[in-house]
Amino acid sequence: MGTEAPHPFIKRHFVTIDGKRQIHYRRAGKGPPVLLLHQSPTSSREYIPLIEHLSSHFTVIAPDTPGNGLSEPLPEPAAPTMDDYGDNIAKFLDAIGVPKIAVYGFHTGASVAAAFSTRHPNRVHGTILNGFVALTPEERADILANYLVSIAPRWDGGHLALLWSRIREQFIFFPWYRASLAGRADRDLPPLDVIHWNAMEWLRAGDAYRKPYGAAFAYAGDQVAMRFTTPVVICASDWDTLVKHLDRLPKNLPANVEVKRIGPDRAAVAPFVLNELKRFAKGEAPAPVRPKPLSDRPYQDYVDVVGGQLHVRRTDSGTGRPVLVQHDAASDNRIVDRATTGFMGKRPAFAFDLPGNGESDNTIGTNNVTVPRYAEVVGQALDSLGLKEVDAYGMWGGGSVMLDLALQRSATVKHLAMSSVLYFDATFAKELYEKYTFPIEPDWYGGYLIKCWHAMRDQSIYWPWYERTRKGIIWQEPMVDPVFVHNRVVAMLKAGTMYHHHYRAHFAYATGDALKRVKVPTLIGSPSWDPNFGDSRRAHEATPNTEWALLPNDRIDYAGVFLKFFDR
Repeated sequence: MGTEAPHPFIKRHFVTIDGKRQIHYRRAGKGPPVLLLHQSPTSSREYIPLIEHLSSHFTVIAPDTPGNGLSEPLPEPAAPTMDDYGDNIAKFLDAIGVPKIAVYGFHTGASVAAAFSTRHPNRVHGTILNGFVALTPEERADILANYLVSIAPRWDGGHLALLWSRIREQFIFFPWYRASLAGRADRDLPPLDVIHWNAMEWLRAGDAYRKPYGAAFAYAGDQVAMRFTTPVVICASDWDTLVKHLDRLPKNLPANVEVKRIGPDRAAVAPFVLNELKRFAKGEAPAPVRPKPLSDRPYQDYVDVVGGQLHVRRTDSGTGRPVLVQHDAASDNRIVDRATTGFMGKRPAFAFDLPGNGESDNTIGTNNVTVPRYAEVVGQALDSLGLKEVDAYGMWGGGSVMLDLALQRSATVKHLAMSSVLYFDATFAKELYEKYTFPIEPDWYGGYLIKCWHAMRDQSIYWPWYERTRKGIIWQEPMVDPVFVHNRVVAMLKAGTMYHHHYRAHFAYATGDALKRVKVPTLIGSPSWDPNFGDSRRAHEATPNTEWALLPNDRIDYAGVFLKFFDR
């Protein structure tokens, strides 16, 4: 449980659409290009086994639907239609340089594939629609009114309990909101890790999951089926709720449209898809392209390191030495995004997800997880980007990683800035090492999600968060905005089993000793509201070779302080 394990032959990429938004996709294999479109509200991650099955025959390209996974939402109005999602596929293919392709879609992905195929038939060799929805008007009205419950963050974390119950119920009844014998699913409740995986996909999508889902339910599949002009296979498995929709299709379908049942065996799906794609796939796939920068915010990319990839948010605008911005333990680069954004137009800036955090592969495993190993992998990312020199900034435990990077690569790191430094005496460091984390273990009732919520929220109310006494009160305005806490919880859940190791690595790091050994110019700072303000100040006072700065409350303003130091 946690971040994605490295896949030796599946690479993750981003591409920029219209200079305004980004699509994330997975790619593997060689040969004619084929496109895999996933169901809502998951991502291309669900296709990893199918990608592995197909990649020895094709170049497999599997994008995340806008608003799902790591793809940014469509810019269309509040309720984009399925035609909008179909047009997005055409723009995606334009951006990666693929003129024509064979397409496979499952559930929502089948609707997206249908919209693309009917609106852009000259771009399609053939289309496979697995689980193509064909609702009656009454069913459509009922589902659109009840199915798409909001999971917007709430102050009490209640949206997480709702999410868990919502996903669990979907495996028991269809539709999920009507618990009846008539809607009871004839299947086992899946293992806990499957429900947790689904919860993580929903959390990546956020409340915007309702847009592509709603567009699929509003789509009149039975009517669309009459408009296909290219080869199409409409199919479903016997175990799929939507298999009954095959019988709802018009009897006088065009001659280019075939209807097939895959059968009761789940293992039969991949061979079926392979055989059908062999009929359609043609041409060659161009090499992957680099994503183009965005004008108003950092853009996303992936960087190759030993054994996998690191996710990065970056801005190329500005001149001079690049700035490396590093997040803290069990976190991700979204948490430091305002700090990264502050450098736009001033210096190029990069913010990596550390291995095992956020959307980066866990390339270091679970044994011997240490700050120097994090720093080593960050160094590999710098090499991959061809960066010979950087100025480095790290927040909380990210400062420890940048400090060790400066020790490992003193010729690369020219200046070092650290905020909210983890500088503790041995007794307190040992206490934090033992008490600060707990196992993140899914349970049948979703209680672990609420536990994570309150633990993360309490980090802004008590220091340490488990010291819920008068002694532990943080006497500052609490940072308990539900969206902020939610993003921290999602990052915590992405770390999963690594959450424990991330924090322990930071608490075990001898920050004071490392500060005495570092040779590069070093600045230590903190905003006044941070519970580590006093620790940061003591770290500076104990290390005469460092400078001190009182940092602004908003991280977007950190750049102004750091650049005065970096530009010397």
